[in-house]
Amino acid sequence: MNFIKKKLAPQVIGIIDIWTYKVRVAICSFHNRDIELIWYWEKRQDSQISLHQEFTNIPAACKSIKSAIKKAEADAWEKISEVIMNIPFDELFIESSKVNHIRSLPKKPIQKSELASIMDNLEQIAVKKHYKKILSTSGYKARDLKLIIGWVSEIKVDGTATKKLLDATPEQINLGLLNIFIPQHQYEIIQKIGRELDKKVIQILPCEFAITKLFKKKKDIVIVDIGNAHTSVIVQKDKQILWVKKVPVWIDALIANIQKNQDKTKIEIIKNIDSDKYWEEKEEFLNIFKDILIVSLEEILEEQVCPSDFFMIGWWANKFLKNYLQETNLNKYSFKIAKDISFVTPKIQYLENIDSSKSNLNIYAMMMSALDFIKKEKDPIEESLKKAISHIEKK
Repeated sequence: MNFIKKKLAPQVIGIIDIWTYKVRVAICSFHNRDIELIWYWEKRQDSQISLHQEFTNIPAACKSIKSAIKKAEADAWEKISEVIMNIPFDELFIESSKVNHIRSLPKKPIQKSELASIMDNLEQIAVKKHYKKILSTSGYKARDLKLIIGWVSEIKVDGTATKKLLDATPEQINLGLLNIFIPQHQYEIIQKIGRELDKKVIQILPCEFAITKLFKKKKDIVIVDIGNAHTSVIVQKDKQILWVKKVPVWIDALIANIQKNQDKTKIEIIKNIDSDKYWEEKEEFLNIFKDILIVSLEEILEEQVCPSDFFMIGWWANKFLKNYLQETNLNKYSFKIAKDISFVTPKIQYLENIDSSKSNLNIYAMMMSALDFIKKEKDPIEESLKKAISHIEKK
């Protein structure tokens, strides 16, 4: 028998990070379960394109994104047809559940048909619970939502962690299931942007989900992502994202307040934000920020203990904010924290042509997360989960 060797071509994909003031494009090659950055480009966009985390001018946004893509394609000598995009919207619902299944025939090895049945059953249980919670907190009904990501975060068989189920003979299966939803009208906006760009959107990837992938070995962490138009508070416990809360406190508000009292440019203010300057304005900002952060943590954690490891990400210097939080006694508030806050930093693999500063960590995280999705493409559990989601969407 003759064997024909076929060299598989790398899969080239564009990863697009849309901020309210900037678009970032990374052209990446995925090959042999690894990722290579081919080229990176970013472009500033008019701040009037979006307001309160909603696009007010979609044609202008598409023009800005298209310009950044064309520049990246030209410099990389690569044309992309498929893209992965984040969602620069305020409404994002990340829900996690742990669900159990007891097999009727535990001595029989699990085959594909049983695996599909298990995943279908457990995902339906999780989604039903998630729909109910979203309805109570936002008013959105199931028909108004789009499930954009289903993710198996943990698998245990008879109490032991594992990564596979096929051919296993457990009596009890425990799954950690995460589902991410956005409103249907926002999903349609993303699809419209894809059509305008003449690119196929193969995955909508929220940065709030991707950023947790920087801490794959950490079970518990609080991530505070400070943007120019909002702040996201993400709490992960036992490797499960409990919830993401987007709050209306942002760097532009502080800068605008300083500019009212000081004859300084935005760049000058950002360069000196960690100094002793502008203390009156910073103190006002810090008090508001602290109150909103505490309320968010109380809402997310309920009766659970707050992780003491914190990571703060943002496109601006924030040493003064870290110092303030470390000096604040969080134990006097109504949520529980075992010990003082400790700020941690992920270990970042060096990537040529991309600055690994905090301003670019979002797109780096999206790249690592995209690699995880691609690695899982032919995984039997992932295939069964996709079928389960497809069944749910058809109902």
